[in-house]
Amino acid sequence: MLPGHPIEHQRVITMKTLRSFLRRILITVAICSMVGLSGDRRIRIFLIGDSTMADKNLIGNPERGWGQVFPMFFTDGVDIENHARNGRSTKSFLAEGRWQAVVGKLQAGDYVFIQFGHNDSKRVDSTRFADARTTYRENLLRFVNEAKGKQAVPVLLTPVTRRSFSKEGALKDTHGEYPVVVRELASSEHIALIDLQKKSMQLLERLGPEASKNLFLWVRPGVFSAIGNGKEDNTHFTFGGARMMAALVAEGLREISSPLASCLKSVPDTPLVGEGKTVLLDYFYNNEWKKNAQGKPVRYHYVWEDTANSGYSDLGSRIVKMGASIDSLCQEPTEELLSRASIYIIVDPDTPLETETPNYAGPAAIDAIEQWVRRGGVLVLLENDKGNSEFTHFNEISSRFGITFNEDSRNRVVGTAYDTGKFNSFPDHPLFRGVRQIYMKEISTMTLKDPARPILTDSNHVVIAYAQVGKGSVFAVGDPWIYNEYITHRKLPAAYENDKAAENLFAWLLARASPVRYN
Repeated sequence: MLPGHPIEHQRVITMKTLRSFLRRILITVAICSMVGLSGDRRIRIFLIGDSTMADKNLIGNPERGWGQVFPMFFTDGVDIENHARNGRSTKSFLAEGRWQAVVGKLQAGDYVFIQFGHNDSKRVDSTRFADARTTYRENLLRFVNEAKGKQAVPVLLTPVTRRSFSKEGALKDTHGEYPVVVRELASSEHIALIDLQKKSMQLLERLGPEASKNLFLWVRPGVFSAIGNGKEDNTHFTFGGARMMAALVAEGLREISSPLASCLKSVPDTPLVGEGKTVLLDYFYNNEWKKNAQGKPVRYHYVWEDTANSGYSDLGSRIVKMGASIDSLCQEPTEELLSRASIYIIVDPDTPLETETPNYAGPAAIDAIEQWVRRGGVLVLLENDKGNSEFTHFNEISSRFGITFNEDSRNRVVGTAYDTGKFNSFPDHPLFRGVRQIYMKEISTMTLKDPARPILTDSNHVVIAYAQVGKGSVFAVGDPWIYNEYITHRKLPAAYENDKAAENLFAWLLARASPVRYN
């Protein structure tokens, strides 16, 4: 807390500082150059490093490595392979054969971004410790020389800073000689350098001890399923923190006049629409299981983990790219449990044909859902067709908001007669912006009363509906129409743009949703 300033004034100072930083790193639009490449082969960037760079699991986990969000800064002509892994040092990355796997893929004109140091300094772990002046330097030089031997372009990065402030509020350098060695090696070997430690320290110094927490995993207990006990982590990033670190790397490419700078695209100077928000998918009313190839029971059918046609894995990935987190709710909803959610999705509630003992919505849960919506929650209700979904109890939820699903299964599609499920006449609504046609089959239409309103109708049948209730809102469709089979075009012809509509939908819903309190 800044002495002599009220909390409200400090928030203004923080936002001004943050906006100033983001404007400073705004990247201009450019046409991606193919410098150094033969023909029209796509540009490839290989990332090697530790957990601060690595890809993270998406479900129930708000942590992101900066390499995970780095692709958002590039045009479509660039492919990024992130080989960074949690806990790795230069020594363990080599010992595990990870570098050899990268070298085997390298071709002339590829780029290799190298960022280590967080784990090389761990003296108590002989499998990872690499002395800065000897082993660490030798390993970095090996990465550089072997990349150059494949006519690839190495780029050295100093290790990103940790959030470590003194009691007086001064940011401390926790990396010792490791960044110094990287700088010296880049200079002596004439290798491109991005001084990410220096840049990230400058950023944290601007933000200060309190505001900088938002970049790191400071999460109270009970917010995310993967870290149920909460976390106070000053090394690893939220999506917003990872985005800002990736922006510093992009800025560094411009400063060193890298040919890659011409591949950078404009990024907003404000957070993405989903940052700080969580999309929670119900696993209580939709609770289907099967055995996988190893005989282990696994969830499937409209869940984030399901990568088959029946899953929502692709939808989850699209939501994450908007900056949001995705998670699941395996228990009966209560007001406390729903406080984890910005958006809560219930899809295809079970019947005894799908689950031996289905979970049905009872009065207490329905009351909790209604109160959560009235306080600002965004509820998404996706029914299925008659015979494949439960209606009686699900309608007890939807009717609180003026929506009743009908058991009519409209648009029964036989074989590949996709036109039966085609919709191509749309109202002026954000959901359909840039969308020519979508596909929905065996739809349960809806009967509406106040406060519900139709979004899409066809032959006087309500197909998509919406209700504004208190500070929150409800979106309803009688079909789970945005699962993998529909939005990845595994079966559905590419002319049907359920994928675009799904992205439009969640961009619109996330804009209406409130952030979740992390700490």
